[in-house]
Amino acid sequence: MNCGVQGLEIPCPSNINGISGNLFLALINTLFASQCLLGRKDIYPSDSGDKLSDNDEFDFIVIGAGSAGSVVASRLSEDGRYNVLLLEAGGYPSATSDIPSLLFSLQGTEEDWQFETAPTDSSCLGMKNGACNWPRGKVLGGTSSINVNLYIRGNKRDYDRWSELGNDDWNYDNVLPYFKMSEKLNVPDLHDSDKYGRMGPLTLSRYIYDEPIRTAILQSAKEFGYPSLEEEEPLGFFDAVMTIEDGVRVNSAKAFLGGNKDMENLVLATNAHVNRILINKETKAATGVEAQIRGKKMTFRATKEVILSAGAIGSPQILMLSGIGPKDHLEKMGIEVVQDLKVGENLQDHMIYGSLYTKVNTFASRTMKPHDLIDEFYKYFMYRQGAVAQVRLTNLQGFINTKNNSQYPNIQLMFVYNEQNDVLITELMKCANFEDEVSRNILHYNERFKTLAFFPTLLNPKSRGKILLRSADPLDKPLIYSGYVTDEKGEDIETMLEAIRFIEKMIGTEAFRRLDAEILDIQIPKCKKFDFDSDDYWKCAVRNLGTTLYHPAGTCKMGPKSDPGAVVNSRLQVHGLKKLRVIDASIMPLITSGNTNAPTIMIGQKGAQMILDDHDIKHEEL
Repeated sequence: MNCGVQGLEIPCPSNINGISGNLFLALINTLFASQCLLGRKDIYPSDSGDKLSDNDEFDFIVIGAGSAGSVVASRLSEDGRYNVLLLEAGGYPSATSDIPSLLFSLQGTEEDWQFETAPTDSSCLGMKNGACNWPRGKVLGGTSSINVNLYIRGNKRDYDRWSELGNDDWNYDNVLPYFKMSEKLNVPDLHDSDKYGRMGPLTLSRYIYDEPIRTAILQSAKEFGYPSLEEEEPLGFFDAVMTIEDGVRVNSAKAFLGGNKDMENLVLATNAHVNRILINKETKAATGVEAQIRGKKMTFRATKEVILSAGAIGSPQILMLSGIGPKDHLEKMGIEVVQDLKVGENLQDHMIYGSLYTKVNTFASRTMKPHDLIDEFYKYFMYRQGAVAQVRLTNLQGFINTKNNSQYPNIQLMFVYNEQNDVLITELMKCANFEDEVSRNILHYNERFKTLAFFPTLLNPKSRGKILLRSADPLDKPLIYSGYVTDEKGEDIETMLEAIRFIEKMIGTEAFRRLDAEILDIQIPKCKKFDFDSDDYWKCAVRNLGTTLYHPAGTCKMGPKSDPGAVVNSRLQVHGLKKLRVIDASIMPLITSGNTNAPTIMIGQKGAQMILDDHDIKHEEL
């Protein structure tokens, strides 16, 4: 990349001379050089796709270089005894990916799989074509390269429940060391905390969005008994730690593969789309994979194991294409059945209602002037500081229980604050896929007011969706049925209604009255038949505009052989097959209570250790 000023059009060339001219050019060159430090490929392993040959053999083949796959490939290669092939369907992260505040600009690009849900009569009714967008990272680092950078573990009960379902060694006490193994906490205020690790490769930092709007949220929460916390706890409000180092995103590939980038026993192929896993039908063992690399179909052999880390959508799709999945569905697709398992079922996601907008007065924050945005980008490129290095108010997290019946939360509250005429809100509307009338109404309100959007998130959904193949073509996107608010007893929609009523009570507190906060009617077309603010209106609103928080999980459920819905056992081995494991968010039997990137990285660490331990045992037996 050319990072100088060549080709730069200078409007007043006669002024570019002398000391002032030299200083000006030095400044411009410094800004160009700073920009060139973003989106660097040399901090990752080099792409060896062009060097691979058909039937090349490796000890381990890892499919997917996302939050879990990057960890697995790193751990297996750094052991030193094994040759590891890592296949990633996407390419290298862009400079845009490295800049935290530009995350929404990545959706709909080549770094995103651009998945959509299948239309149903229960949810996403107010979206264009009745489909919710489900962004997933198609890039090194996977979704950790396009997410909001929040690092939330979830709570003790989440993992203890996994253990109670028959998954030995997955309770909280057993998984905690695998969280800490990854972490490198860099938060001075938490210097004395023993909750996080200090020696791992994944940098965790934190900032405080120091504006009156944050204070209003914390003060109103306090009126309902929710404390302001220093670090993540089951209930309360806190500023989350984030996967950001010196103002730059730390995706999983950067953190875990970067240190191994020069190891000869780690071979990375990007733009490598895996068609299927090769199975020896007589021995019921995985022998390798078939993949397309730059349009060329190739096979690769694995002498020890194939590890599938393609995520909660990609992993079940690849298994089903390989003949591993629900018998009736595979036969309908014309795929020979190798193993009849409930692959693709048990889909869970954190549904949000992201359209509860309120107007607030000018005292909510320091008003930005037109030139402030340029100043912020200058501050970022010069010093990696300021608003561009952050995600504004969105790092403030609230965990509440709307039923007041537990020490554990059922709702996570997130917040998006927009200045008047905010450029960010336009990006949000593009990503949301709302029908045009809703987007226009929200944008119109933001032209007139500063706005605060509350994002209530359903943490422990009772509803379940599923992933199905659209066809036997590996390049066809799968069918995604979110299952939002389809539980028989209607508990999910009732919990969301309770969350909205809680938010209304927050807005009615003295802290928000000082900001003249008021909920805005965004005129949802299919909900106009109901009185605004009635229970029926809000339930209709959730069914129309409820969407994903980008946390699909559970589609290759972990459980004992006695569990008819289980796909993998507690050592993440696919039931009924040898030499094949799934290690990613798809193995979660129950989704965790919070953002899923941190738990997925933990699954990668624990799964990799299991592989190493299992092969150490076999080596000792020999």
